[in-house]
Amino acid sequence: MRIMIIDDNTNSLQSLSVVLSDLGHDPDAFSSPVDALRQARQQYYPLVITDIRMPEMDGLSLLTELKAHPATGSSDVVLITGHGDMHTAVEALRKGAYDYLAKPINARELAAVVERSAEHQALLLENKDLRQNLDARVDKVTGTLKADLEKVRSRLKRVVGIGNVVAQAPAMRRAMDEARIFHRDPTVPVLLEGETGTGKEVLARLIHYGDTGTETPFVAINCAAIPHDLFEAELFGHEEGAYTGSRSGGSPGKLEAADTGTLFLDEVADLPLQLQPKLLRVLEEHTFYRVGGVKKRTFKARVICAANQNLAQLVEQGAFRRDLYHRLTVGHITLPPLRSRPEDIPLLAEMFLLREASRKKKLFREIAPEALAMLQQHRWPGNVRELENAIERAVLINDGHLLQPRHLRFLQEHTPQEAPCTSAACTFALTPEALTLPEGGLDLEGLITQIMRKAVDKFDGNKSKAAAYLGISRFALHRRLQK
Repeated sequence: MRIMIIDDNTNSLQSLSVVLSDLGHDPDAFSSPVDALRQARQQYYPLVITDIRMPEMDGLSLLTELKAHPATGSSDVVLITGHGDMHTAVEALRKGAYDYLAKPINARELAAVVERSAEHQALLLENKDLRQNLDARVDKVTGTLKADLEKVRSRLKRVVGIGNVVAQAPAMRRAMDEARIFHRDPTVPVLLEGETGTGKEVLARLIHYGDTGTETPFVAINCAAIPHDLFEAELFGHEEGAYTGSRSGGSPGKLEAADTGTLFLDEVADLPLQLQPKLLRVLEEHTFYRVGGVKKRTFKARVICAANQNLAQLVEQGAFRRDLYHRLTVGHITLPPLRSRPEDIPLLAEMFLLREASRKKKLFREIAPEALAMLQQHRWPGNVRELENAIERAVLINDGHLLQPRHLRFLQEHTPQEAPCTSAACTFALTPEALTLPEGGLDLEGLITQIMRKAVDKFDGNKSKAAAYLGISRFALHRRLQK
């Protein structure tokens, strides 16, 4: 570091120069403060060390001149004081001196002051560089952040299915058009009905995100996957001490997590009956209480529900509240099964093929006409999800530029030729005797209950295994047996 030394005492000046040179610095010695001030204004010195008592100009006056001039204002000035000049040293610090050294000067103290000054000057230089280039750096960082945000938004759309929804069938195109209409009015609750795998959650996300996207949250909850005794707290949240085992300090529920976004209730048919009036009140009044709470909270999110059962029939059976059903159907979309829109199969299959080939580093690019015919002839009881899984399996096991019929042979192997009933219940309940219709009519409700009871007996009372065997939720089985 370049250092200026000013002292009218030649011996002291020479001693300081030697010590600073030994420390690896570049000292310039001046016996005249006037000459030193003139030089400092022409060439920048990060550190100036000056004696206080000098004949031409004292150290305090020199300090004032250095701090007042733009060329020397940022230099660190260290004053050399005698034992009788301590009050002068204090005054110098008040006027902007960086530090002071008492005579006789200790080499270690001098080295420490010089090192601190070097660090201070490095910080000043860095700060100056940041200020001078702040606008350019902010613009650069802002541009990078915007680009990253667009990439994240694009990836988000691909993950949630937005932007990859394909539809050629008129019924599906109408459903998508209605979804875009509902997107513009978040106050309207929407009910999506359709078989499992038809894309109800994808359409729900289209209602939420629209075509341009949104940063508000999409909160999904599966009504069939949460135990009844925990469902209310999961949906509404709870206050501290609301029930045994409740979280300390309470916890917000999904209603609060949705904020101003969307609350998606999947398999809403399995929503507990005792909670249905509370959900209806939330939809009508847009307020709710946490479990065990007395503070009224505001609900601002839109509500989208999905059901793979016929809610209208459940209403007639008393298994779903009529008033809630009519409130949910203000916005109502029924998704057609894949077998009723075969024109969408080529588009969907090609999209899944290219996506899976990219993910799994395979060569597939096209589908052979014979393979496409196989896909269009398949019944697809699992709808779009089954088609997606079938393409993924074919790409995983095979490779090539063209997807061939032999790659899809597993579809024929797992498809029964004549199967009027594919549920597990039919395999043990619909015997030839049961298929003989009695003269007085068939008790369908009794038959369904009998089938469920046989399933429970088959698994020794284990309702979870019986429900899985029947292909229904445990709650639906429990509700039927209670009824």
